[in-house]
Formats: sequence, C-alpha cells, structure tokens
Amino acid sequence: MLRILGILFVGLTLFDGCLSVTESTFTPQIVIQGFLYANEPLDSIVVRRTIAIGESTGDDRVHNAIVTLSLDGTIDTLREAAAANGQYLANRTILIQPHKTYALRVSALGQVATAETTVPDSIHLDSVTFRGQKLSLTQMDSIIYPGTVNIDSLSSPGIHLYWSASPNSAGYGTEALSLDTSDRIIGRASLTADTLALARYRFFILSTDEQVVWQQYMYFGPIVIRALALDRNFEDYILGVYLSGSQFNNSTLHVTGGLGVFGSAARASKRVYLK
Repeated sequence: MLRILGILFVGLTLFDGCLSVTESTFTPQIVIQGFLYANEPLDSIVVRRTIAIGESTGDDRVHNAIVTLSLDGTIDTLREAAAANGQYLANRTILIQPHKTYALRVSALGQVATAETTVPDSIHLDSVTFRGQKLSLTQMDSIIYPGTVNIDSLSSPGIHLYWSASPNSAGYGTEALSLDTSDRIIGRASLTADTLALARYRFFILSTDEQVVWQQYMYFGPIVIRALALDRNFEDYILGVYLSGSQFNNSTLHVTGGLGVFGSAARASKRVYLK
C-alpha cells in the first residue's frame, strides 16, 4: 500500500501594503489515507496530522481517533492497531463490494474529516503476453530485464496486459510493485523507495490493454504487475504525485475537513520474476 508521508505545513503570510507581515497561527489538520479494492478485504485506514515547520517529524500519528466506514446504513467503527502507528483496523472482515459507495468519517484533533468513494466494477485479466508469447494467468513466469533500455522511450516491448472492462471507473492504470525490496535495485538514476517511485504507475489509460514498461520496475526479483480500474479519487491522487511531486495537490483532493486520499480501485494481478 502506498504510504503517506508527514506533511510540512507552510505558514501563510498576510501582506498589508507589502510593509507588514503577520504569520498565521498553525493548526494541525487531519490527514487520511485509505484505499479500497473491489472484492478484497479492507486493509486499514491511516490517520495522521500535518506538522509545522520546525516541529519534530518523529510522530505525526493520530491516536484515539474515531474512524467509521459506512455502507448502505451499516456503520463499522474501526479500532486503532496495537502498534499504535496511526492505523485503524476493522473488528470484522469487511469485503469491499464493487459498484458501492463507501463513506469514511474521521473525528480527531477537534475536527471531522469526511470522504466518499464509489468502488469500480471488478476486473479480471483476459490475457498476458510478452514479446508475442502468452504467459500464465496463474503461475509466476520469469522474464529477463534487457541489457539496455532507453529510459526516455516506451517503445521497448514489455509485458502486455489485457483485462475486462469496468464501466463505472474513471480510467485505467498499470502498476509494477516489488515484493522483495532487499533484492538488487535496477541501476537507474533518481530511484526512490518503491512505494513512492514515480515510475511505479502508468495511468490515464482509456483502453483495456496496455504494456507494463521497463521503467516501472524498481527491483529485480519477484514483482506483482497489475491492471487497475481507478475511481476519480485514486486517479487524481496519482495525478497529484506525478504533476506536482506532492501527494496532496489541493486541486485534486476529495476530502472534506482535512487532507489525504480516500480512493478505490478494482485490480487484476499477475506475478513475474524479473531476472
């Protein structure tokens, strides 16, 4: 799961004729992270807070929040994980239903943050090919990373995914996520942690087939590649990461009373071993 980093709050200033400057008082804001996946159990909702410049970044976690997830009048109150790391878990198995609208409510810091997401219809892989050859839909296949890849080009043939349609999604994407980040990192410049790597996703895909390009792989070893049918919140979240370098682009947030992301997707996965 994508991890939300603590945010530094930049103090706003008010200018009076360009002569006097008054710093506004900093007020922490709720920051939420939640991703729902069709036909998969709820993982967790993460609750953090913004922190001021100059404040220690050691602990942005929010404890004792009241976190509820609602569907069709049924309200589940989540509990804070024993590790007290800002994660809130369900007391029962909540299997996320496609084509349903979920409402999230977080009460903490004297504030209330709310958000909604409508889960896209589920998808499945119809076929996976690599250089014209079909790969298994159920077993892990091994592929060899080419000796030279033009990092500015998407033309080098890679694994091609074909998936079923999700009519109520905002669009599609592909993802390549390393399952073992202790393996050798691929020798390319400007790599960040795999969960934050800008190359991890391809998005704004309107068709139901696309290749996972070589630039999406961060590490050698076992990797899960996915087709994703994204809701608007999830798609705008990725857009904010790519265009602004920020996970919280205020023009693309869908959280009322706070910051963060509460999005959903349907996904279909295939495992490969990258040599």
